[in-house]
Order: sequence, then structure tokens, then C-alpha cells
Amino acid sequence: MPNFPVTYMPATPDRIRQDRRLVGQTLLKLSLTRLAILAVGIAVAAGIWIYIASWILNDASPWIQGLDQGIGLNWQRILGPTAVSLLNGFINPWLWRILALIWSLIVFYSLKGWIRSSLAAGRLYTVDSRVLAQLRPNLCEEVVDVLRWVWQDRSEPFTIGDLQRAHRELRSNRIGKIALARAQDAILEQGGGDAALDDSPRAARRQAEPTLSRTR
Repeated sequence: MPNFPVTYMPATPDRIRQDRRLVGQTLLKLSLTRLAILAVGIAVAAGIWIYIASWILNDASPWIQGLDQGIGLNWQRILGPTAVSLLNGFINPWLWRILALIWSLIVFYSLKGWIRSSLAAGRLYTVDSRVLAQLRPNLCEEVVDVLRWVWQDRSEPFTIGDLQRAHRELRSNRIGKIALARAQDAILEQGGGDAALDDSPRAARRQAEPTLSRTR
């Protein structure tokens, strides 16, 4: 039986989009626990923020507003009716609103910092080898090349951050850029000549076929 040469066919854009969705689904599965923790933390922080802000605006404010009643009469004798009226009519409402705003900013920036640090820590988590073993057979070679490209430091294990970057790079036409870089490297390795100039552009076009957008 004669042996015919096997011709490699580049993946189609539809196949690349399908593989990108598969990478995204894998990322979601690996991140579910951390996302759940973030959701619970945000809900708890929102509850505390609402409770304290409500207390500042509704419960703490009447404490000052009662300066002109009961024990507040002493303040009237010390400060005078005009000063107490100014406190109750203008300074008092804005004072508590400002305090509520300061409290909101404290909660917002604290929560923002916690979310950022949690996401940064999550990106450093190692992807289990079994996950990669299950993912690899379902990906075309062009997508696997992107996974290899983002994993630049081979002395460190493959992380969730690497998988996230691969997911982003697949959208930004990293496959086409890798193909173009290989074609340009082939030109330099061939040392010039008419044959190299004729063949290399065709090779670049063949490798760039599965791209999702034109490489500039």
C-alpha cells in the first residue's frame, strides 16, 4: 500500500473560537471557589456598609439635633441660642453626611484592595496537571502554541494566570503573530535569495490562515 504524505491543515477560525471558549470554561471551573469567596465577602462588606451608614444618618444625627432640648439647654447657655440653631439647622446635617461619605470611601477602597489582592493571589495558583491533560487533546495545535507562548518561564509550573493570558491572547490574534514571527525567522535562517523571497510569503499566508483578524 503506497504511503502518501500527510498534509497539515491549519485550524479554521471557527475551531479557534471553539477552543477559546473551552479555555474560558476551564478557567471558570478553576475560579469558581475564589469567585464564591469574593461574592460572599462583597455581600458581607455591603451589609456592614449599609448598617453603619444608616446608623450615622438616622441614629447618630438626632443626638446632635437634640441640643436644644433637655440637656441641650446647657449648650444653649454656653454657646447661645444662635450657635445651637446654626448647628441644628446647617452644620449638623452636613456633618453626618460627610461622615457617611468618608465611611463609604473607606469601605470602597478597602474592598477594592482586597479584591485585587485576592485575584492576584488566584493568578499564581498552579493548574493541576490532570486539568491540562484533559484540556490538551481537545485543542488544536495553534491554540496549544499560544499556551506554550504564554508559559515563558518553564522553571515555574503553569498557572491560572498563564491560562488567563492565553485566553486574552487568543482574542488578540496571537496565533497570527506567532505564525508571522515564524515566517520572518524562516526568512532570516534561509539566508535570502530568490527562493526564500518567493516561498516565505506563501508560508506566512498558510500559517496565518486560522487568524481571526488581520495582523498589522
